[in-house]
Amino acid sequence: MRFAEELLLLLHSDESGYFIAIPEWRMSCALAGSVLMNLAFENRIDTDLEALALVDATPTGDKMLDLALKEISREKKTHSPQFWVERIARHADDINETVINRLVKKGIFEADAGGFWSLSGKVSRSGRYPMVHGRTGEEIKGRIIRVLFDEEIPDPRDMCLISLVHNCGGFRAMLEPEEYELAEARIELFSGMDLIGRTIGHAVRSSYRPPESLRAVTGRTLPVLGLKDMLFSKAFREMNIPKFVAEKTREVGPVFKLKTPGREMVILAGAEMNRWVGRNGRNVLRTRDYLEGFQSEWGTARSIASMGGAEHFRMRKTVRAGNSRKVVEDRMGDLIALARRSFGKWGIGKVMPGEMACQRLIGDQIAQLSVSIEASEILDDLLKFEYRALLVHVMRLLPKFTLHTPRMNRYRKRVQELYAQIHASHTPAQREGKRRDLVDDLMELHHSDPAFLPETDLGFAFIAPIIAGHYTGSAMAFTIYEFFKHPHYAEQVTAEADALFADGDPVGADFTLSSIDVTHRFIMEVLRLHPVIPMHVRTAMNAFEVEGYQIPAYSTVMVAFSATHYMEDYFPDPEKLDIDRYKEPREEHKHAGANAYAPFGVGTHICGGARWTELQMAANILLIARHLGLELVPKDYKLRLSPLPKTSPDKRFKFRVTGHRHPIVPVT
Repeated sequence: MRFAEELLLLLHSDESGYFIAIPEWRMSCALAGSVLMNLAFENRIDTDLEALALVDATPTGDKMLDLALKEISREKKTHSPQFWVERIARHADDINETVINRLVKKGIFEADAGGFWSLSGKVSRSGRYPMVHGRTGEEIKGRIIRVLFDEEIPDPRDMCLISLVHNCGGFRAMLEPEEYELAEARIELFSGMDLIGRTIGHAVRSSYRPPESLRAVTGRTLPVLGLKDMLFSKAFREMNIPKFVAEKTREVGPVFKLKTPGREMVILAGAEMNRWVGRNGRNVLRTRDYLEGFQSEWGTARSIASMGGAEHFRMRKTVRAGNSRKVVEDRMGDLIALARRSFGKWGIGKVMPGEMACQRLIGDQIAQLSVSIEASEILDDLLKFEYRALLVHVMRLLPKFTLHTPRMNRYRKRVQELYAQIHASHTPAQREGKRRDLVDDLMELHHSDPAFLPETDLGFAFIAPIIAGHYTGSAMAFTIYEFFKHPHYAEQVTAEADALFADGDPVGADFTLSSIDVTHRFIMEVLRLHPVIPMHVRTAMNAFEVEGYQIPAYSTVMVAFSATHYMEDYFPDPEKLDIDRYKEPREEHKHAGANAYAPFGVGTHICGGARWTELQMAANILLIARHLGLELVPKDYKLRLSPLPKTSPDKRFKFRVTGHRHPIVPVT
């Protein structure tokens, strides 16, 4: 292992899914120091407190080390180790990303889509790493802690590592005050025993970065756009928010301020901003503020959407299995039966409200697969209550009293009834012999730690996937519209459906990427063109600098992650639906390190059910292609967007079932 790998493993917190909090510049210097330590151990450089000299410019074969080695070899003058620590620290983000990817590839870290990492189960159980360079190794934290407290003498590598961690403040952050006091003398002793460790450690500790107050003096002036810029934009008038932000990003850059009457927000857009939020958002942005009022209407104080840090990571781990693609695969028979039941209700010749029909279709399925209840009778009330709560508390477009009309109070009562229904249906006796679902996992967490997940937060956690299903329903409506508008793709999807159902109903394992290739790429392209949630609303909980701009604490920040979907640099001819974007050699979704294709968001709150959603949407469009003949009503309908409280087809989007290609047997 490289020093940088062991450094991150030593500073990793399995509780938070991230790394122990160390000032950003110190951590950057520590990563730079770890690279220099490896170059010294590889006999490429020699160093003392005064000077760092090149010994051998021959590449090591490790790209992370060789980039630094090349930079050192190009420099004609001799500089101090501190100079090189500060120079290489500029590449700390890339070093960090490289190291994490290596640890995942080696089977030491398990990655979560939200940018969290945990030790693999094998490492946690055994205390040893899997095969690395042909042999197993003892878990670094246990090894170093034993050295500090059990009178063992470390080898030279561990002395260097102890010096590195000590000089960036890692041990003081890792250990309880009493523990640090006990170990301090040995930490100081070992930090000074190895010349390389002492030299690089001193450079890390001594490196200097101007304080925020001084750097802010040279900060750039943030571009400001206003209502006039919005109204003069055709994309905005069409309510295509990602396209509008993409256009303005091209004009003024990836960071700008948008001022409207009574509101002011900072916009972050572009692949680099998506990447920046993924790396830094956890330290400077939070979701809680704009969700507080919305959540209170559902009777909860906090949810996975408003949690941050270790709390959010713990909830993600709890709901991971219940939101996974595996649930859809295992219950594909139930999904198929429920879809056919919905098709039976649509009838032949009946004009269906497009988005509402899709939301009922998807909502029925999610209620059964995720929380194991029949919710078709309450879905419409739930949806209407959610929309009103979003318009009041998140969009701030309606006054609060509109949530307390007799009709809304009736919907709220039905929501409370739904909480009770789900709770009552998940007793041990009623769940015996049934596949574990999301509610089972939430109930287990509640019983084991009622302070973390109290009864007051449990009900909303139960129905959160059903609420999320409304968004999937909107995405499904866009899918059906594009199905109408692209008959050549519709024919290919129908051919895949007929092949998949040729020998009877398929099981989950039959939905492989090869068997639904066209369908999968069609879904990907619909999600690119029509992101239902085009941006995230956040509050700057700490002042931060991005692209040379100073963003004050308390600023409202809009992370426009989907703006890249309409940027020519990543998706040529971005308004064209072209499913071949995702085939080799184009693979446009992998541009910019996969930060350009972001239909499910970016950062720690990226959708945890993304793979569930992709499979559920694919299965449903395949079932529609297999069973139904459809037509638009009217046939010349042209898509118009409704932007609030999310992006969806407008209410004029309707369709009619013209006939059945294959029989439908509704489930009773």
